Amino acid sequence: MIMGIDIGGTNTQGVLFDGKSMKARCSVEGNEARHAVRCYNLLKKKAARRHKVVLTGGGSRRIRKRDFPLPFKRVGEIKAIGRGGEYLSKRRSVFVASIGTGTAFVSVKNGNYKHLGGTGMGGGTFHGLSSLMINRPLNEVEKMARKGRGLMDLTVKDIVGSGIGRIPAKATASNFGKARRSLGKKEIAHSMLKMVGETIGAMSYFAAKTVGQEKSMLICGRVALNDTVKKTITDGVKLMGGKAGFPRNAEYCAAIGAALL
Repeated sequence: MIMGIDIGGTNTQGVLFDGKSMKARCSVEGNEARHAVRCYNLLKKKAARRHKVVLTGGGSRRIRKRDFPLPFKRVGEIKAIGRGGEYLSKRRSVFVASIGTGTAFVSVKNGNYKHLGGTGMGGGTFHGLSSLMINRPLNEVEKMARKGRGLMDLTVKDIVGSGIGRIPAKATASNFGKARRSLGKKEIAHSMLKMVGETIGAMSYFAAKTVGQEKSMLICGRVALNDTVKKTITDGVKLMGGKAGFPRNAEYCAAIGAALL
């Protein structure tokens, strides 16, 4: 049995595999050695026999052998994201946008994993702006965002009175372009999530297009589970002519890849 543990910039995700079958998973807030150990202990309860551990993610570089209960192997997060994308998509050719604290773009083609770059937009962006502008727990901010109507965003219609070519009138021309404090925190939350989703969606599409994979885009990471982000990315990518999918267990992509490499 093999455990894959992804220690990211904010949180730690882990999975337990028996061969190619996932037996357990866990998510722990925090990215220090003690969080990785906690994730390991949660998975260990489900391990029926002897097991190995593979670590990945930026936070894994800080973990020393003496910090962990047993010896471990470490693999690069780009390969882990790519391999996890293969497993989740069941494809040998796929583009993966992994939304963590920031977002990484990885192209997978027949077992080769190529890092195409990324963006600083991600869960860390939403978390940081939420702390500064709303000062509420993140789960509350996400609930607030669902009730917003996008009143703070300047649309294409606001500028030219209609759509332009394939761009509909309701498309965002400027995030927070009509921002006013009087609109309230629900609108701030909604526009923040929408801004993150629109930026990631557009950058993902153009990155995927450079390698001919804009029709087979896989969006992974915890932020990808948010309904507002998911809809924003899906609609934006579709508008540009691409296709984005959000697989089950998307938040465990890198941990899955680490276990299977």
